[in-house]
Order: sequence, then structure tokens, then C-alpha cells
Amino acid sequence: MKIEKVKEMESCYIVNDCNAVPKNSENSDYQQIQKWIAEGGVVEKEDLLAKAKLKKISEIKSIRDQKNIEPITDFEAFLLDDEGNNTTQQSHFVFYTNRHQTNPASDPDSIISRALDLGSMPYFTKDLNGNKISVELTSETVALLRQRIAQRNNDNYKLSTTIEAEINNATTIEEVETITLGA
Repeated sequence: MKIEKVKEMESCYIVNDCNAVPKNSENSDYQQIQKWIAEGGVVEKEDLLAKAKLKKISEIKSIRDQKNIEPITDFEAFLLDDEGNNTTQQSHFVFYTNRHQTNPASDPDSIISRALDLGSMPYFTKDLNGNKISVELTSETVALLRQRIAQRNNDNYKLSTTIEAEINNATTIEEVETITLGA
């Protein structure tokens, strides 16, 4: 193996940007790297700060994405009885803002669009205590839900973008580690 460049990582050396060689003194490639170093080869060190920044940005984006699919729970709607008739009782309900993997009908955008098109529709969900309920989603309610979801997601993206800039401006690993997305 002709060595032109060596980068030292935590558990291995990367030779010529493509070969990973474990740090094992019995490995012949490792021995060749040690000889190259002894003959004046300069080893590039892993950029641990850049690695910490990438990891933190990934964590922040994951938290943001989780926040973007949290259910909305502060809306009320009229309850429907077992036959689907509107009652005079209202209840807070859970509006799920993520698509269920095995149920395409649970897509929140489709539900909102359908309710807007129809003027109102039943929505099978849970109340804030976890009891199964059916509520009437009116076009007014879903228009407000759509607006709330869009605003929440936009706010989360703005916040994560600001925090990502803060991470990129950090000068130490310790500084990166203290940065959080917040509440």
C-alpha cells in the first residue's frame, strides 16, 4: 500500500481517504503506517470539535422533528354519539399530527383537507384522559388546527436553525455539549 495521507481517528487510521486500518500493532498495514510516520509522514488528527458539532446538530434536528409531530391537545369539539350524531357536549381531544405508518387514512393533512371539503366530519380519537371518543371536526376547527400546526413547525424550524448557528459558532466541545433546543 502506497501511503500519501493518514488521518488518525479514535479507533483507526484512514489511509489515502479510503482505507481504514485498525490500531493494532500486529496488523501489517498498521506497521507500515508507523514506519511512514517514523520516516517523517505527518498524521492529520480527527477534528473532534467538528464531530461533536455534527452529533449535536443531529440531536437538535431529531428533537425538533419529534416536537413537530406531537399531538395537538388544546382544541375542543362537539362529541358524537355512537350513531355519529352531534351532541351538545364538547370535549378537548387529541389531534394526531403524524401519519400512522400502517394507516394512510390517518394523515393529518388529508383529514384536515377532507373536513374542509365536507364542512365537517367525524374524527375518532381520544380525550385528554385517554378515553376513546368521536368528535365533529368542523371546517373552522381544522382551519385553526392547520394554522396551529404550521406555526408550531415553523417556530421549531426557526429555533433549530438559530441553535444550529450557535453550534457552528462554538469553539470548544464543552461549549457544544451545553447547547440544547430548550423546552
